[in-house]
Amino acid sequence: MDITISFRHIEHDENIKKYVEEKITRLQKYVEIPLDVHVVLSMEKKYRHRIDVMFTLNGIVINAHQVMDDMHAAVDKILDKLERRLNKYRDKLKKYREGKPKPASSSQEKKGSKIIIAKTIDAKPMDPEEAVMQLEASGDSFMIFRDSEKGNVCVVYKRKDGNFSLIETARKPL
Repeated sequence: MDITISFRHIEHDENIKKYVEEKITRLQKYVEIPLDVHVVLSMEKKYRHRIDVMFTLNGIVINAHQVMDDMHAAVDKILDKLERRLNKYRDKLKKYREGKPKPASSSQEKKGSKIIIAKTIDAKPMDPEEAVMQLEASGDSFMIFRDSEKGNVCVVYKRKDGNFSLIETARKPL
């Protein structure tokens, strides 16, 4: 677990820093992956102590803040808040995993094929730019076509980052 602690508008205090590190490390028992936690300790209006905690867990940003008169009390309160959120996240994840269909047993796999639906597609001749335009218009995840210049079969698909990728087959001489 990597904990980054920043102090704003207050002096750096080793006792508070050790206390925060000790408390925040308790969050690791709720998740399997190591956490990278950012903690900001600050002072508002000379008497209100504020603590902000932020970390990312499997692409989900979890953050919380707490404002109290005592920094130790604010750390304890925010720890309770984060523990509740991590419990809620863990319960959602558990419910999601239980809801997924179980893979078929090995005896059933030997009896039947893994192919569920077979479909024949006519690879129309077109250039890759036209294939991208048709893919965007259709809303499908990929498009199979025949390159009009080379004559080989190609697949164009949309990547997670929003760009498109092209897979071309090598044409063997007859």
